[in-house]
Amino acid sequence: MNVSKKRIIFAIVYFAYTSIYIARVNLSVAGPDLISAGVLNTVQMGLLGSVFSTLYAVGRIVNGSISDKTPPWIMLTTGLALAGLSNIIISFFPPFIGIFVFWTTNAFAQSMLWSSVLCVVSSLYETSEAKKKTSIMVTSVAMGNILAIIINSFLITKLGASYAFLVPGFLTLILGIAVLFSTKNIKTNHTVTKKHISIRNLLKDKSVLTMGIPAVFHGVMKENISLWMAVFVVDKYSVDLSTSSYYILLIPFVGFIGRTLYPFFYKICKEKENSVSFLGFLLCISASLLLCAGKINMLSAILAMSVIYAAVSMINTSILSIFPLRYVSTGNVASISGIMDFATYLGGGIASFIYGIVIKNFGYTPMFLSWIIISAISACVVFSSSKNRE
Repeated sequence: MNVSKKRIIFAIVYFAYTSIYIARVNLSVAGPDLISAGVLNTVQMGLLGSVFSTLYAVGRIVNGSISDKTPPWIMLTTGLALAGLSNIIISFFPPFIGIFVFWTTNAFAQSMLWSSVLCVVSSLYETSEAKKKTSIMVTSVAMGNILAIIINSFLITKLGASYAFLVPGFLTLILGIAVLFSTKNIKTNHTVTKKHISIRNLLKDKSVLTMGIPAVFHGVMKENISLWMAVFVVDKYSVDLSTSSYYILLIPFVGFIGRTLYPFFYKICKEKENSVSFLGFLLCISASLLLCAGKINMLSAILAMSVIYAAVSMINTSILSIFPLRYVSTGNVASISGIMDFATYLGGGIASFIYGIVIKNFGYTPMFLSWIIISAISACVVFSSSKNRE
């Protein structure tokens, strides 16, 4: 396959994966309007965030295994189509049970994608080049968050909250069609040189089990910053959505910078992903301490959350993208990615529901305090794992 064709495929997959964040973060951006309009309350909001992360986690481990053996175009096209249709139906704001059902469908549909994205990249490029391309591909997450805030805030203020689900739904469907035609001939596991490892044995692997701890804990922070950032700013500082959107846009923007700078940190850490993660958890501790410090102005709070988001974005790249590539020779890249995502979103899902109750009764400080504790534990784990590997 020539270079230009590889670039086109890479670009289409990049923007397709970007689109699912526009069709995911829309709930967070629309949250204040949905709560004020009585469509949802804070507990239901937390429940939706929790069930999304939990079902996404289960879907990732199931679909990760399937993706090792299924052509990427099938998983990508199906996932994008279901995610798009679910968002379109939610835009009509059925009763809560309806929103619940289709939001969970959206979660499972999106869980079908990332493993196959990694399969596409590892099929297009050799392992060393695939690591570099993967560090670029993961910037689609932060890019998606940035575009989600810009696009959905515009749609909500100009057209209404329902359009924050309707437009992303159609966008995802269109990009799903583009992915279908561009990746139809991509095959999986063309570089396998060793015996494929079963899921059961992977779950017994010491490296996988150890990495599962920081995967869970960084997921708690990553998912809940995305879920609560808009509600936090509007609730804490009494600003409207239009005003807050300009400020909270800084959070995913700094996250995008964090993912973009990952190759730089990876290089200065001598290509040791655990060292990058260790640095990231130290940054999370520092920024969370600031958020726990009594009265703090809005800009300082948003900057602190931005640092945390950038840090967990780097950690996320290490755990969900670079670490799975260790298993390319056994054809387990998708499976390992699924297991790590399962751990990440399981942590985020359980915490979202708990935080919804805690925030309603005690405010946001207990959440930030918990981030200090789990970051300290995770830093110790990745530091120990790095030393053991050496």
